[in-house]
Amino acid sequence: MRMIFRLLSAVTAATTLAMSLPILAAAWSGDGGFRALVMAFLAGACVSALLVWAGRGASISGMSARDALLSVIVSWLAASALTALPYIFSGAAPTPLDAFFEGVSGFTTTGVSVIRDLESAPRSIRLWRSFSEWIGGLGIIVLILAVLPSAGASGAGMWLYKAELSSPVHERLTPRIQQTAVFLWKTYIALTAAQIFFLLWGGLDLYDSATLAFSTVSTGGFSPYSDNVGHFEGNYVKWVTAVFLFLSGINLTLYHTLIVGRNPSRVWGNPETRFYVVIFLAFGSLISAILYSHGVFRSLRTSILEGFFYTISMLSTGGFFISDYETWPAVTRFLMMIMAFCGGCAISTTGGLTCVRVVVIIKHVWDEFTRLLHQGAIIPTRLGDSAVDAEVVSSCFAYLSAYMIAFFTGFALLTLFGEDPTAALSGAAAALGNIGPGFGIGPSAGLTLGKTSVKLVSMALMLCGRLEIFTLIVIFTPRFWRR
Repeated sequence: MRMIFRLLSAVTAATTLAMSLPILAAAWSGDGGFRALVMAFLAGACVSALLVWAGRGASISGMSARDALLSVIVSWLAASALTALPYIFSGAAPTPLDAFFEGVSGFTTTGVSVIRDLESAPRSIRLWRSFSEWIGGLGIIVLILAVLPSAGASGAGMWLYKAELSSPVHERLTPRIQQTAVFLWKTYIALTAAQIFFLLWGGLDLYDSATLAFSTVSTGGFSPYSDNVGHFEGNYVKWVTAVFLFLSGINLTLYHTLIVGRNPSRVWGNPETRFYVVIFLAFGSLISAILYSHGVFRSLRTSILEGFFYTISMLSTGGFFISDYETWPAVTRFLMMIMAFCGGCAISTTGGLTCVRVVVIIKHVWDEFTRLLHQGAIIPTRLGDSAVDAEVVSSCFAYLSAYMIAFFTGFALLTLFGEDPTAALSGAAAALGNIGPGFGIGPSAGLTLGKTSVKLVSMALMLCGRLEIFTLIVIFTPRFWRR
């Protein structure tokens, strides 16, 4: 148990230290969030100190697989609770449950908000909302693996890595997990810095550039304004946001191939990347054509912008919005739901099933048809030039089954608690896929989030989606607790 406390102390310390950024921003601007953020920082420091004492003498490297899985779940709950403290102390969230909901939504990069009058909240609190998404985007545990050598020194590091990053196949970029985690974070930071630069170049101030970049690269969906990306005039900010949503939805390990390996052909040769690009171009073109042909927008340029923006917003599970798509033709919303279930690439900040699983499932189904026509033929499922292990194929189908069970369970519970079936359907998809405000919750329709039961179901779905379902539900099996 002390090993879990040891890891938990590092997680709470990292989350608390992350509050330094909005604290400095509040001190610089003199807004009303300074006192609340300092109080939250001190409370987090006290919690971290207690956990250091409770975990004294323990080493993370000695963790078993069970300890690692339990540590990830408890760490995410603890980090979400600490994230909620500024909302409680500032009064931005009306109740502690609302604050915890906001914390879970931010940390899981879902981006659904219960703060209705967003502009009335201090700017530093809104900065914290976006920054909490950024911290949770790549994963707090991956950050710990990057900064603590002992965390990745044994098999425990690989278990922690697997539990937090979405992929049926986890490859090491380097011999040590810590080096892999460091590269992933360097790539993540570089993407964020690049977007901030382009937004500053486009005329935004540092505050708007940073908050929007934090939420974009994490594919979170929070915005410092109630009308989301639609708040910003002109098309430049919207196109920059769309481009970085696209880049953030790509498997981050491929940047290692591109930058370190200097092999662009291998990046395009990756089946998952090709599928991701093809889906983006095909659905973006189709939705743009529908919008223009139905007269939703008179301008072809506007139709293309809206069509491709919402395509990547749904495919990357960012959930940003620039207008009210609820008035669009029903077929466009159906197409967006398909993309929301698909999600972006593995080892990225996106949610959903992930493209690699979808590709493996489609290829395996096609291979089954081929075997039916050629009895006795041995046709392995292939991903690019490599045959996919039967174990990986099985895990993809198992995850699809678990995902659909979680989705329909969430839908049933939301309907049972009085939500409209349509809102419950899209709301369950939004929470489980970590999609957020641009899908299922608005802009003009969706879950009301007024009932405690609806909030609890939504938070459970958010955590299930972010922690790959199995990581979360395994602790409820009797076998997990047997020694």
